[in-house]
Amino acid sequence: MTPNDTLWDAEPHTLAKHAILQAYLQAWFPILARHHGRVVYYDGFAGPGRYSGGQEGSPLVALRVAREHQARFNAQIAFTFVEERQDRVDRLREEVASIDRPTNSHVEIVHDQFEDALRGTLDSLDRLGLQIAPTFALIDPFGINGIPFDLIARLLKRERCEVLITFMNVTLQRFVTQLPEQADRLIGIPDASSVIGREPDSRSRVFRSRQLYEQSLRGVAKYVRFFELRDRGNRPVYDLFFATNHARGHQKMKEAMWKVDGSGEFSFSDGVDPSQAVLFRESPGESVAPVIHRQFSGQTVMSEQVLGYVMDYTAFLDTHTRAALKLMERESPPRITVAEIKVDGTKRRRGSFPPGTLISFSEGDT
Repeated sequence: MTPNDTLWDAEPHTLAKHAILQAYLQAWFPILARHHGRVVYYDGFAGPGRYSGGQEGSPLVALRVAREHQARFNAQIAFTFVEERQDRVDRLREEVASIDRPTNSHVEIVHDQFEDALRGTLDSLDRLGLQIAPTFALIDPFGINGIPFDLIARLLKRERCEVLITFMNVTLQRFVTQLPEQADRLIGIPDASSVIGREPDSRSRVFRSRQLYEQSLRGVAKYVRFFELRDRGNRPVYDLFFATNHARGHQKMKEAMWKVDGSGEFSFSDGVDPSQAVLFRESPGESVAPVIHRQFSGQTVMSEQVLGYVMDYTAFLDTHTRAALKLMERESPPRITVAEIKVDGTKRRRGSFPPGTLISFSEGDT
């Protein structure tokens, strides 16, 4: 539900999202700022900066993280906060003015709609033939309006740009038949609303919406992850989609998600298979083991191929992959057979899977 007041209460899933944002920026700012003279944090639906309970909104989270880590880089960080409502713009300006900003930073608060503001910026860069600095964009609307996919695609096609998008999947289901053009514009596929509408029930429509949006993002980004956020009653609220063309960014976002889930306060599920969501609260090694086995069934491959597949195409991390391989090696009968001698002629330690280790997977699906 879209709040009408200047300030509103922060829901648990909102705090989870901001914890993810914080964990990711703690890695993103130092990594990018060590190698570039200028980086951009772009908040497309910035809000008033703080919630009614005093919790930080995303602009203050980003400013604080940059301030706390500024000793680790010398680059200028340009913060752009876009907000449509004047009362929230005024409050955000007060909040930003009241805190210590990171050194060597520039803050711009824009009173405009996200779509108009970003399209205007990209149009201006195109006219001048300029590239945008490395950019992280948080796109966090209340509904499905104002974030057309063509605009997201334009940003992601630029070098070193990535996005974290709140995809209001539950809200979208109410508009597939009422406002099909708007749904199509959001997803970026002309007949998306009709494809979704043909699904027999709401659960199937949610899965299909998610698949189509991921499909669109994968057309412009190499790495795409989505995570379903649920409330404390385990009811789905919305999906968070992350898209980037950089493997390290993908890795750091997955680490951020797992770090936040470790608090025990929030629940996420991952879409390795939309019809069989993998709950993050399950044992990661046990969860990813069947995914790995299905991918490499009947094959003999290097350990780095397995690790690379899991890192690039699933929500799991290297530590989870190694735990899964240990599990499969020790089973009776084992699902994998691991060569004791690596391809360089040296012996590997049992339970370890260093580069150059050959792993043979048993036949069949498990």
